[in-house]
Amino acid sequence: MRVGFVVGQFPMLSETFVIGQMAGLLRRGFKVDVVCNGISDYNFADRQQEPLATLLARTRDWWGAAARFRPTIGRLPPKVYDKASTALDMSSVARLNECDVIVAHFGHNGARAARLKKWKRLVPPIVTIFHGYDVGVPLKERGLSRYGDLFEHGALNLTVNDYFRQVLVGAGAPEAKVAVHHMGIDLKKIPYEWKSWRGATLQLISVCRLAEKKGVEYALRALGRLRVDAPEVDWRYTIIGDGPLRPQLEALASELGIASQVSFLGSLPHEEVKQWLKRSHAFVLPSVTAANGDVEGIPVALMEAMAAGLTVVSSTHSGIPELIEDQRTGFLATEKDVETLASRLRFIAERPDECERIAGEARRKVEAEFDQQALDDDFARILGRFARAG
Repeated sequence: MRVGFVVGQFPMLSETFVIGQMAGLLRRGFKVDVVCNGISDYNFADRQQEPLATLLARTRDWWGAAARFRPTIGRLPPKVYDKASTALDMSSVARLNECDVIVAHFGHNGARAARLKKWKRLVPPIVTIFHGYDVGVPLKERGLSRYGDLFEHGALNLTVNDYFRQVLVGAGAPEAKVAVHHMGIDLKKIPYEWKSWRGATLQLISVCRLAEKKGVEYALRALGRLRVDAPEVDWRYTIIGDGPLRPQLEALASELGIASQVSFLGSLPHEEVKQWLKRSHAFVLPSVTAANGDVEGIPVALMEAMAAGLTVVSSTHSGIPELIEDQRTGFLATEKDVETLASRLRFIAERPDECERIAGEARRKVEAEFDQQALDDDFARILGRFARAG
């Protein structure tokens, strides 16, 4: 069975879950083709190693040889650009029609494929996976009307959480065509290891892009509050990742008087990140809805931290409550609620024994619902059903 993936730039460091899903299908005997919006030259992985070697050998730019004109075409007026880009998309139709089913990651890529389906140029059924940005931003701008063709001509819309499923159905997607399919993690690569901080410094960590929706500002403000309310609590906070807000966040840490307890390490290689996680006790990610509407799906970083035995602190944002139950598998506060975040962090600092129980429950939650192997099996069954229907 041949699956055609329609994605943005490929490969992308921030979208390793896409490569993971493709690799899962390859291991199950599927053939995979990739049609992308530009082949990335970002060298974050060895392209001669599997699965990238096989995937890149089967990757084609939407526009083929005309891809070199993408910057010029991108400067055209919107209506002219739409016509030109759709005409160029036709150059990949023959390749996609060799597939049994199309999988589009992100709603805008599904809509792109659905436009060709509407014009009866694309034959295979389209399965689209919605992740977050593709729901929150258009919803904030002018609703989800841009997905009208996709809702009509797509075979199935998969959302990474139930919150997105409800949003799509509310926007007019037929309920029978919308289902939840979580992203997951490879639990075989993440051993569970509980580490108590009784009598030691509580090591807090965040690993994320320093962008608005990650909510690092509110983690810093909560720690500033904790320093005032409980100066006897001994903690350190390590932030791994880079992004547009780093200068403002560093300035905020100084303003709050906690700069000596906060380290900004920037982006690090994956192996170094793993070592920092092993040295840490609690993972902090109090996500918020960004001003442009951007939202999380269910952050993979939270799943990985829970699997590894860290106590997690996050927010009642988007699909996160589907992963974390407050005071059972982790700790939650409403978005931007600095006071509650501070109280949750103080609870963690003062009660490591209770957090051990919570960490154990967290690992069991991830094993039950976010195991990549089981999710890949489910995904293969879904595609098999739609390919036969097609």
